[in-house]
Amino acid sequence: MSITTASKKNRVLRSKIALVSAISLSLAAGSAALAAPAQAADSVTHATSAQSSPLFASAHITADTPYFAGFGAGWKRLVAYPGKVYYPSSGWVQVKQERWERDHWPDQNDYLGTSYFSKYFHSGGTFTFKSTYPLQRTDFGYGDKTEEVYHRLSYRVYKNGYWSPWSKWVYSDTASIYR
Repeated sequence: MSITTASKKNRVLRSKIALVSAISLSLAAGSAALAAPAQAADSVTHATSAQSSPLFASAHITADTPYFAGFGAGWKRLVAYPGKVYYPSSGWVQVKQERWERDHWPDQNDYLGTSYFSKYFHSGGTFTFKSTYPLQRTDFGYGDKTEEVYHRLSYRVYKNGYWSPWSKWVYSDTASIYR
């Protein structure tokens, strides 16, 4: 008799746990379903507009290697981060540039900043740009006298009333700049 009572209590306890889990899961799924349509509609609009026109994907971007660009105020070394974008049609192209300093494992790379460039093409062409910033000292100790810098670029195109999604990142080579 006691075995039957114990197994019955276990069954009741397991069914209550299953019920609570099912209710929690359905509440979470319901809230996600309510939030999803607004986000999905927005991303579908942009994805559809980008896919419906081959011009969105036809730009070409190049991240050139950073280089020493002289001295600034207080004899601080300057670094230029050059790039270029080719677009064969008319429309706006916006470029996002992130500047980084490379570190060796186990350290993480150091984020140095972001710049944006915009250019309207009347009938296509190439836009060459560069940002120039003072060299930031991020490596301390170990006798390291250089900063290893690089940048990465992404672009998007505005055509027929829509912005395309940002492209995949394009990375430059790393340059070692003496401090």
